Amino acid sequence: MRKASRVITAALALAVSTAGMAQAADVTIKVLGFFGNQPQIDDVDRPMWESIEADSGGRIEVQYLTLNESGLKGDQALRFLKRGSFDIMTINPAYVAGDEPSLVAVDLPGLAYDYETLRKISDAYRPTMAERLERFDGVLLSHWPFNPQIVWCNDPVNSISDLAGRKVRVAGAPAAETLEQLGATAVNLTGGEVYQALQRGLVNCGSTGSTYGYRTKWHEVANHLYNFPLGSYSQVIQVANKGFWDKLSTEDQEMIKAKMKVAEDRLWEMAPAVHQQGVACATGQGECELGGEPGSMTFTEVSEADKDILAKIVNETVIPNWKASCTPIFPECGERFDETIGKVIAAE
Repeated sequence: MRKASRVITAALALAVSTAGMAQAADVTIKVLGFFGNQPQIDDVDRPMWESIEADSGGRIEVQYLTLNESGLKGDQALRFLKRGSFDIMTINPAYVAGDEPSLVAVDLPGLAYDYETLRKISDAYRPTMAERLERFDGVLLSHWPFNPQIVWCNDPVNSISDLAGRKVRVAGAPAAETLEQLGATAVNLTGGEVYQALQRGLVNCGSTGSTYGYRTKWHEVANHLYNFPLGSYSQVIQVANKGFWDKLSTEDQEMIKAKMKVAEDRLWEMAPAVHQQGVACATGQGECELGGEPGSMTFTEVSEADKDILAKIVNETVIPNWKASCTPIFPECGERFDETIGKVIAAE
């Protein structure tokens, strides 16, 4: 924890030093974004915070760092939130499952294969997430997805059964449990470690979004792209520290919430197109709008048969195991899931 605190302090000091000699602001907001080098961050989230600073006429200063710029892995994000290390944080529920497993409910694998269903799931469960974040002095402000965390392999993969016997990088217990049921081995690596792991054969496959994988050049060391959301959609929540939030004026709170709502809606709307951009660039099929040299990966769509296999695993293993991990901390966990996400899934 001390090392992580020193990293945060140094990173924020760098942000302050690069802010120039502008007049001191009335309000300073320390923001932790998610991983940069992705359209969601570079084109929407960071510019949104820059617009807050610009529209205030210098009255508000925003010190914005992405997760990779900060040097943090994200697994201690809720603890940092409670301590006020950042004022507003972008948190991946899968990363903090050890501290609050209830948050992972919106991003279990196999719950949704389209963004319309995913948003219904997320909106239904949002009040429960807001309630659980109060334990960490958190105020939920927004919630949105990245791309489906599909499978990149250096050997052919045409169906879910082809993963048997392979070592696959995933993030989060639900994806690891899914792999175990498929006869594969889950490997816990950060996104930045996967390129070399694939290159050296330490893993056979990795799960990540199409744009992140392309931007970090996984297509150079993997040749088969399977459109199977093994890691679901890597949804994130943006949460304010309550102590910081309560000190803001009502006007500033409403302005920030309004800006974030516009950004949130835009992020949900752009998600399908961003996923297709990453696929086009990784495979070389279609125009690559992300820049760089397109790959030549072989793309395989997920089949209805594979969806049925995953549904069985999710219903018989993943959801029961998740409820078992969640209930000791949150006794109403299973009931809340059934009343919200469960009803959405049943209606689809």
